[in-house]
Amino acid sequence: MNNRHSPAVPESTPPAGNRPGMVEFAMQKLFARQALVDSIEELNPKFRLITLNGDALKNVVWTPGDKIQIQLGGWVQRTYTPLDWEPDEGRTRILVYLHAEGPGTRWACSLRVGDACPLFGPRRSINLTQLRRPAVFFGDETTFGLARALRATTSETEGVEFLFEVSTLSESVQTLEHLGIANAQHCVRADDDAHLPELETRMLGLLDSQQPAQFVLAGRSTAIQRIRQALRQRSCSSAQFHTRAYWAPGKKGLD
Repeated sequence: MNNRHSPAVPESTPPAGNRPGMVEFAMQKLFARQALVDSIEELNPKFRLITLNGDALKNVVWTPGDKIQIQLGGWVQRTYTPLDWEPDEGRTRILVYLHAEGPGTRWACSLRVGDACPLFGPRRSINLTQLRRPAVFFGDETTFGLARALRATTSETEGVEFLFEVSTLSESVQTLEHLGIANAQHCVRADDDAHLPELETRMLGLLDSQQPAQFVLAGRSTAIQRIRQALRQRSCSSAQFHTRAYWAPGKKGLD
């Protein structure tokens, strides 16, 4: 990781093509935290680990599971879950999944060390410190940052089983291992959702093995609905669920 000291934020320049207009610039100055890109680590063709730093990130109260919204330019924002936060150093990290030719992917691919990165938050999303063990975490590539944030809680990932539906198996396994999550199960997503019965079977198998106290269900809305319905049929109560849909096919980001 690049731990060099960054220049003062006001001297930074946004990536070419993402420079704000006058109104947008004024809004960012008033409400956004100004950060710089400290380092970019390309884990593989599908995932980039980005470190942000700046004085505006110091002395911030961050709870594992909180989200931030990054201003990409032109009033376009994308939401990410910090993997961790160092308030003394003013540093945080996010994981970007390069899954489509959308604004988030274009932003991450064009990003360079030293670029300005205005962001809003952190704000509450899922409070992972309240997750009782044993637990099961279900998600997809968009939730790897949330899964890694569990390691910032007191009990880290102890007592948590992980199940992911993924489109990019080899890259996903490699990324999760890099993040220290090596005990995960994976189910490859089919275009017509033909994998959902297998996904449901695997989830119920985890239920039978340890009788989880709670579940984190995050990522794709369709898969979350299927898993939640299956668990409710096994007498799991609403109080056991921490649910957050990040996206749905054909729709913009939900969180």
